[in-house]
Amino acid sequence: MKSRILHKGAQLFFRYGVKTVTMDDIATDLGISKKTIYQHFPDKDTMVFDVVNTFIEQDNAKWDELDRLYPNVIEKIFKSFEMTKDLFTQMNPRLLYEIQKYFPKAYQLFAEHGEKCINENLIADFKKGAQFGYFRNDIDFELLARLRMAEVNLAFNPDFYPNNKLPLFETQLVLLDIFMRGILTEKGLTLYTSYQNNLPL
Repeated sequence: MKSRILHKGAQLFFRYGVKTVTMDDIATDLGISKKTIYQHFPDKDTMVFDVVNTFIEQDNAKWDELDRLYPNVIEKIFKSFEMTKDLFTQMNPRLLYEIQKYFPKAYQLFAEHGEKCINENLIADFKKGAQFGYFRNDIDFELLARLRMAEVNLAFNPDFYPNNKLPLFETQLVLLDIFMRGILTEKGLTLYTSYQNNLPL
């Protein structure tokens, strides 16, 4: 039952945001009593924390799968967007902003995950891409990784760019394209363009 409640909570949080969805909403959607939910989750803070923690576990597994299946870093970047298309398409753009504002413990967990991605995934990918001649090697790789992570997070900020102008997924694609074209070599740009033209999105 706990896993069912957590799964339903995640669905509703991602779709509508964490602020507006109540424990009553989750109970009604599942057809159970609110008391049953509180037997597994003492409060909403705990549920949001567990939802974020589960998302992080799934994200780590995704990175491991990408590393295993796609040794070419540029192909890996595009495959990662294919894998996250449904998530970004269905996600409420205010979700991360609301977690940061109303659920600081859960956001701290997410922030720590972001640091891990920077240090264990992004920097390694940029170094690898530079070794193959795809990326410029005259820019600090940690700076690149932090800039890229900041761009991803920035798209969730409702004050940055209203989501009614461009959906979240498309905003992320545009930001990625601008970022990539700033770090690609001619060799990398040729490969990047070939993947971009065949992107099934």
